[in-house]
Amino acid sequence: MKILVVGVNNFGQKHLSGIKDMEISIVERKNDVIKRTGEKFDIENVYSSYEDAIRDNFDIVDLVVPHHLHRKMAIKAMKAGSNVLVEKPIATSIEDGEAMIEASKDYNVKFMVTDQYFFDPSVRSAVKMIKDNMIGRINAIIVRDQRLFEHEGWRVEQDKMGGGALIDGGIHYIDTMLNFGGDYESIHGKSMHGGSILSGEDTTVALFNFKNGSKGLFFYSWAYRNPPELPAFEIIGDRGSIYEDPKSRTSWDVGTPKRTVYGDLILNGKNANVEKYDVYTAEIMEFAQSVRNNTEVPFPPQIALRDLKAVLDIYSL
Repeated sequence: MKILVVGVNNFGQKHLSGIKDMEISIVERKNDVIKRTGEKFDIENVYSSYEDAIRDNFDIVDLVVPHHLHRKMAIKAMKAGSNVLVEKPIATSIEDGEAMIEASKDYNVKFMVTDQYFFDPSVRSAVKMIKDNMIGRINAIIVRDQRLFEHEGWRVEQDKMGGGALIDGGIHYIDTMLNFGGDYESIHGKSMHGGSILSGEDTTVALFNFKNGSKGLFFYSWAYRNPPELPAFEIIGDRGSIYEDPKSRTSWDVGTPKRTVYGDLILNGKNANVEKYDVYTAEIMEFAQSVRNNTEVPFPPQIALRDLKAVLDIYSL
């Protein structure tokens, strides 16, 4: 299979490191990035023009580009006959997300959002434990992440992000919350600016009222200086609990053999011994398998659209 990765600076390097047994080409204009990438990965072709690249019949086009470009670039690749991956969020609006889903059907190609948090082994195991009633009826779910954002680039620009921290890193944790809690009846909360370099919001507090009667407490911030080390999620049932052990998280550096998002899973006070695997390899190669076998993609875009809707619901409050 042939894959084209568009945008290989920074996070694109993690996508490249997750690709196995495929012919890789890239779209990149910066000479230093091209040189660095060629030293790390076996690159077949380098393109400076996206339009020229997609004419070369790639099985998969992987877009690691600013959020506001997703719709236009994804549909161009679909029209050219390629199956498409886009980094989260699916888009900056429901309309754009729905347009990409419909275009994938019209052009008969696969379409998926890459969200390594959805593929995390601890999340998948916790979802199964909930379904298997291992901690009884779920009463409360806590999902949180806090850090100080000090990077440069397009992520500081609200118009390119479609918002601020919540629609970028925060949507990962929204996905985790909804995978545990299911459909919600209402959300109460607020996004605000807490003093980071972002032009958009950087801190969100929200309470989810789920249809199954449970409550979800959500906190996400890119403006938290000197944050404590806390579990990213806790699930409290009437017969037990599940939480993440933050001390066991892996490095995300390229070269780490089994990169996960979350740490070990603690079930009723004991390590659940969840088998680890590399989440970046899982998201890309499971998608590639769905292309080969013409089966449903592992992370349906409708779920990514669900996550975006929750973000936009919070923004509207």
